[in-house]
Amino acid sequence: MDVQAVRGILRAVERTVGRAGRARVIMRRIRRSGRAYAPLAGGVALTLAAIVSAAHAESDAAKIATGAAIYGDYCASCHGDELRNTSGGATFDLRRLRAEDHARFLNVVLNGKTQMPPWRGALKLEQIEAIWAYIRATIDQ
Repeated sequence: MDVQAVRGILRAVERTVGRAGRARVIMRRIRRSGRAYAPLAGGVALTLAAIVSAAHAESDAAKIATGAAIYGDYCASCHGDELRNTSGGATFDLRRLRAEDHARFLNVVLNGKTQMPPWRGALKLEQIEAIWAYIRATIDQ
């Protein structure tokens, strides 16, 4: 792993985790000594990447839980509890959504379609994204 790659990883960690002080110290040492710290920095970068990954997993779990609650409040009455659509085809079965349908999902939720009312103004984009995270997590199980 070269010094530039390590610097890039540390910058990403600095932005994501917010432990700017420690990441800056490591980056300064790398800059001052060139390749002398590259093996150490590579190990540190891998460790920090694992921490960032764990932090993302925790935030994803929180987003999914939020999405489940919002889904229960706004969507379940038409699309079924836990995505189990029991309408007999009257409403869209959300289990049919694929990852590449994200833009379509956003458009329909914001603007409505046939029987589906528009939720623009009623739901914030973050809430809609949390619902999407819940749907994807449920489908991908």
